[in-house]
Amino acid sequence: MAENTKNVEFKNPHPELPVREPILKLGKMITDRAAIKLGLEKLTADDPEYWGLAAICTDEMAEVALKMGVRKPKTLPELVKITGMDEKYLEELLNKMAFNGVIEYNWENPKHEKQYVLPMFVPGSAEFANMNDTVLEEHPEMGRFFERMSRIPLEGLTHMVPPGGAGIGMHVIPVQKEVDMCNEAISLEKISYWLDKYEGKYAASPCSCRKSRKTFDEGCADDPADWWLIMSLRLAKAEDTSLRKKRLRFSRRQRITDLFTR
Repeated sequence: MAENTKNVEFKNPHPELPVREPILKLGKMITDRAAIKLGLEKLTADDPEYWGLAAICTDEMAEVALKMGVRKPKTLPELVKITGMDEKYLEELLNKMAFNGVIEYNWENPKHEKQYVLPMFVPGSAEFANMNDTVLEEHPEMGRFFERMSRIPLEGLTHMVPPGGAGIGMHVIPVQKEVDMCNEAISLEKISYWLDKYEGKYAASPCSCRKSRKTFDEGCADDPADWWLIMSLRLAKAEDTSLRKKRLRFSRRQRITDLFTR
């Protein structure tokens, strides 16, 4: 097995702590790094998948997450069944995991039942952790965690990505006024399409990119607040939860339009 040489710049910020096996297993399950997935490299405590999760995830949380699978939504009753844990205790644990950014939840299913999801790192937990001021202040290494997990998985692979990205990363929507008079612009290319689709379900969110870079002195003068716009059916339910209110600012359409033009 080859030695992992990807993390010589920034190693485990807490080498004095014992290595935790559940965190290693969870990091390997979530990572998108082909060499780790294929067993060509061994995940170690110096890898961002390990020390990033170790900062926001207890061993018990990791064991639950391992049973969830990556991007496989599960309701609370389903998780009670597969974990064998008490329902009230498990729900409290899942809420803590969501607060830390390890998992997320939504109601995007035919019955609109609350379901919990273990996301990938980017987009996913590496971003969520950086959106949370409490987590970022206690664990500034999460800034490096986000930077690593948005870059390392694609190293050596970017030359094979075709024009358009093939679904990798994010798709940039053109400025509305640039496409209003363009006959070739489809509705999905217009921000107005998305504002109409999710009418009344908007939230402005802090920019995890800007917040993360400040943790290692590469920030800019921008205020990180209100750079992300989240539009989703889940916000109809999320607005009632104190967890989402800690990260999101629920907004009206005019407020969102103002953010676009500022």
